Amino acid sequence: MALSLGSKLVLGLALAGSAAYLVVSDPGEGVLEYLYVEQVVGRPDAYAGRTIKVHGTVVPGTIEQKRGSSGDYRFVIEHGGERLRVHFTNLVPDTFQEGGEVILTGTLAPDGSVFESEEMTAKCPSKYEEEQGVVLPGGGRS
Repeated sequence: MALSLGSKLVLGLALAGSAAYLVVSDPGEGVLEYLYVEQVVGRPDAYAGRTIKVHGTVVPGTIEQKRGSSGDYRFVIEHGGERLRVHFTNLVPDTFQEGGEVILTGTLAPDGSVFESEEMTAKCPSKYEEEQGVVLPGGGRS
C-alpha cells in the first residue's frame, strides 16, 4: 500500500509535532548531565539543586567516615585544578580509595559548598596496573 504525498506530509508533521512535544515537555529527569569537577565549581549557580553526575579523583588524605556509621563519608574530589567537597551517604564500592576516580550522582548544595550523593561508581587504577604484568597459563602475558 503506497502512501500519497498528502498522507506522507500529514504523517511527517505528526511525527515532528510529537518529537517537539517530548523535547519541550521533558522535565529533565530522564538523562543526567555528566560533568567534571571544574565544570561544576565554575558555575555552581547553574547546577545547584539539580541531580547531576560529577567525575573526579579522590584527593588523598581527605576521606573521613562518621564513627559508628557504615555509610556516611566526607571527602574531596578534584579535576582540572578544581576541588569539590562531597558528602556521600551510602556504602562505598570496594574499589573506592584515595587517588581513585569516582563518578557520583547527586545534587550540589544551593550555596555550592558541598555535593550530596548516595550513588557512586569507583575504579581503582592501581589494581589494574598491577594485573597487567601477570603471566597467564601457557606462558602468555596479560
